[in-house]
This record gives sequence, structure tokens and C-alpha cells, in this order.
Amino acid sequence: SGDQRPARAARGGGHSRAARMSIRAGNNPFDATSGAAKRAADTVSDKAKSFWNDEVLGAKKAMERDASKKPGADVRATVDVTLEQSVLGEEVPLTYSRRCVCPTCGGAGRLPQTFIDCDTCEGNVGLVSEDVSVTVSVPKGVSNGATLRLRDQGDEGSPPGQLYVTVRAAAMSAGAAVARDGNDLISRDIVARFPKAGEPTSVRVRTIEGEWGNLTVPADAKVGQALRIKGRGAPVKPGADERGDHLFVIGKIVVQEPNDLMEEDA
Repeated sequence: SGDQRPARAARGGGHSRAARMSIRAGNNPFDATSGAAKRAADTVSDKAKSFWNDEVLGAKKAMERDASKKPGADVRATVDVTLEQSVLGEEVPLTYSRRCVCPTCGGAGRLPQTFIDCDTCEGNVGLVSEDVSVTVSVPKGVSNGATLRLRDQGDEGSPPGQLYVTVRAAAMSAGAAVARDGNDLISRDIVARFPKAGEPTSVRVRTIEGEWGNLTVPADAKVGQALRIKGRGAPVKPGADERGDHLFVIGKIVVQEPNDLMEEDA
């Protein structure tokens, strides 16, 4: 029986050496270099990266894009005015589009108390487009193409943007009765009627303000000659009280003799 013990020990020792050889061969499931362990480690690493990108960096970007704390962008619009409005000045309504802080997320671009993107605002930037109505104070004497600034009426933000309004002023009144030429106003095709040759007459004219009056026409007046009302043209500069002249150009002369009628056209 004493001879059997060494034999069993020998067999056990042989098995232990085989196991160690198997472990060294890379079959140990706890070996970090094994395929399963490496795939598991990669999966954990990918999840960690995904969490970092989606949650941590996403949260940081979400906090940085708070539109309510960023300067609002400037906005440009155009307002159309009549000749009378550009010469005399007037309060003109204007509706335009600007971006306002999103009412759902308050400008954060994400839902409150979360990092979930807001679906209400455009591009998750915390702003939404809205049509806004304002009143534009068009100064007397403003020129076509002039730009007016409305303070803090651009996109919302901190501080708000500015609204720049380009004035598109008509060069002539309705029916082309009056035209603007610099600081002067011109009314053409005035008909001068003389009851008798060699004697002056008068014509009834209308100013840009809508007032009517009589202008004296000299006896020797010619077609193309201008009758002038001083200081009733356009202001020499926006907001100024000094104004140019209003010219009334004779386009036709009619002499009404008792037994004859003479006409002179342009």
C-alpha cells in the first residue's frame, strides 16, 4: 500500500501541470487579454464614452447655449411710406419677424430640469420666430433708402438686438400730382387761363399739406415756367424745420379773349 501513494501523487502532479499549462495558454476567463474579457471591457468603455458625450458634454453645451443670456442678433426690415409721409413725417405701423426666447424652455434649448432637447424652439437654440408689430417714427424729410434704428427691438437676448428699418419712400404722390426733387417739390401740367391777353391771372394750387391757395401768374408767363411757393418743399435734412420750395410748372396757357380763344401747350 505504501507503493500506491506515490503513484497517486504522481498522477495528481501531472494533472496540476497540465492545468497550469492550459492557463498559460490563454484559456483563463479572468485573463484581461482573453477575447471575452476584452470585449466586455470595450463595451464598458463605450458605454462610459457614450455617457460622457451624451450626458456630461451635452449638459455643458446645453448650459452654454442659453439664449436668454446671450446678446440678441440685429434684425433688418423695410417700411414703405408715401411721399407725404416722407416729407411731413408720420407714425407708421410695421410688422416684422424676430426671434424671441422660447416659452417652453426659457431659452435653454432643453426641457426644464433635464438635458432633453426642446422640440419647440428652432434647432434647440432656445429661440422661436414671432411676428411683432411696432410703430416707426418716420422723421419729416427722410430720404428714400434711409435707415432708422429702433433700440432693443431685434432678437431677444441679453442685451437685445437692434432693429434697423430701411425706408422705401415714394418719389411721387398718388396720381403723380407731386414729385420730389431733392429738397424741392414739383407739380407739373398747371393750366394758366388768362381772361385777357396782357393781363395777369391766377391759378388755384394745392400744397403737400393738402392746403389750397391761389398763385399769381404774370402776364408774360410762358409754358415751362415755374411758379414758386417758398418754404413748402421737403425739409433740407431729416427733422429740420427749414424746407425747400414747391414749384408749380405751367404746362398749358389759355387766353380767353371775348371773341377769340388762344391756347399754348408745352
